[in-house]
Amino acid sequence: MSFSAECVLDTINYEVLKGRPIRIMWSQRDPGLRKSGAGNIFIKNMDESIDNNALYDTFSAFRNILSCKVVCDENGSKGYGFVHFDTQEAANRAIDTMNGMLLNDRKCE
Repeated sequence: MSFSAECVLDTINYEVLKGRPIRIMWSQRDPGLRKSGAGNIFIKNMDESIDNNALYDTFSAFRNILSCKVVCDENGSKGYGFVHFDTQEAANRAIDTMNGMLLNDRKCE
C-alpha cells in the first residue's frame, strides 16, 4: 500500500468538488469480486447525520473498503447504506462488531 495513496484517501476522500462529493476507493481489478456481492454489507437505521465520510471512517477499521455509500435523495440521507469490503471475512468482522452498536445514538443494524 502506497503512503501517497493512503494519504489521498485520508485527506480528500468525500471532499466536495463542484457540489458533489469525490469518492476515492482502492482499485479492484477483479470484476467478479464486485459483481459477486461477497463482502458487501447493508447498514440500516442510520442517523441522517451520517454521511459517506463518517460511514467510511467507521468501517475502515475492519479492512480495505472497495466502496462505501450512504443512500440519499433530494432531502438527504435515507438512513441506510452499503459498505463493500475486499473479503467476506472483513465483512463478517464488521457485522459481528458493529451490529447493535450505537452510531450517533442510533443502533446500527
